[in-house]
Formats: sequence, structure tokens, C-alpha cells
Amino acid sequence: MDPTGLRIVTPAGETVLPPDREHVVGRGRDCDVVLADGRVSRRHLRLEPGGDGWLARDISSNGIWVDGTRRVSVPLTGTEIRVHLGAANGPLVVLIPPPPPAPRPPAAPAAPDIADQETVLAGQGTPQPQPQPAPLPRPAGPPPGTPADGRAPLPNQPPTFGQAVPAQPGPLDGAAGTSGRRPLVRWLHALPTLVWLGAVGFALGALIALS
Repeated sequence: MDPTGLRIVTPAGETVLPPDREHVVGRGRDCDVVLADGRVSRRHLRLEPGGDGWLARDISSNGIWVDGTRRVSVPLTGTEIRVHLGAANGPLVVLIPPPPPAPRPPAAPAAPDIADQETVLAGQGTPQPQPQPAPLPRPAGPPPGTPADGRAPLPNQPPTFGQAVPAQPGPLDGAAGTSGRRPLVRWLHALPTLVWLGAVGFALGALIALS
């Protein structure tokens, strides 16, 4: 049995109509469902499948009745529909629509890629370089000893009032002290030689005097 088909129960029996095309109920032998009753037209009821379900449409001159009320068309949704053909007490046709399709479960979220997770974790563990502050520009100015107007002093020119006098190069104190001690050191080194020469001269003089 087709779960999407329409079940129809008539005095002649029960059948299931597939949803691939329209079906006609009537007294004519070319109908899909045949009812041999004088109150039923040759082509009385048309059953139309659609995206929203089935629809029962009256195509006769005698009409269809649902719950004692004549109807032009009847949507077949939900529970079964009991339709009388040709009169309020005419032949009964029970139409049972297929159950509505079950709602689709929500799609499961896609599993994250392991390679992407490793990339993210690796990026979190790597220290990021900190931006270094830019060096402050040094103010341009004249070199030390330059006048306020920016002109360099001429050589051998006496300084003006308020201008610092540059120090003249001269010998260091240590160098001057060292040069002063050099003659004394030389005399101290020569003193033993002079004493020896004096002793030799004294001995020679004594020998000459005794002879």
C-alpha cells in the first residue's frame, strides 16, 4: 500500500489511489472508481493530488454533500472525510488522506576539523611580538659652545660677554710630576757607582802615600 496514496471506500469496495495523477469517481466505465447508482453522474468527483495534500472537487450537476452541506470542493487533510454524491443521502464515499510527513529532525552541527583546532591551539600558544615604541626625535640645535644665533666663533677671536671660554689643552698633572722625578731617579741609580769609584780612588791614594 502506497503511504502517500489516498484511500477511498465506496459501496463497491476499497482502493488506494496513487498521487502520480488525478482520479475520477463516477458512473461511467472509464472512471477510476465506478459507482452504479442513478444519482451519480458519469463523471461526478475528481480527486486531485497537490503539494499541500489532496483535494476533492465536484464536477457534476448533482453536487456533493459533506455533513449535510453542499460543497464545491473539499480539502482532504487530517482525518477521513465522508462525502455523499448526488444528494445529502446519496451513495457514501469515505476519503482517507495519507498521514502528514514527519518533520525532519534538525541537522546535527558539523564536527570541527581537527586540523583547524590544532592550528588555533598552536596560534594561542605562540607569543605574539609586542610593538616597540618609536624613538623620539631629538631636537636639532647648535653644538656646544655655538652662539645662540647659530654662527660658529672665528679662530683667535676673543669671546664675547657671557660666552664660555674653551679650555686650552695642556700637560696633565701626572705627566708633569713624572718629568720632574726623572732626574732624581737617574741620580739614585748612579749613586752606587759613584760610591764604588770613590772607594777605589781612596784606596789608590792610600797606597801611593804609603809607598
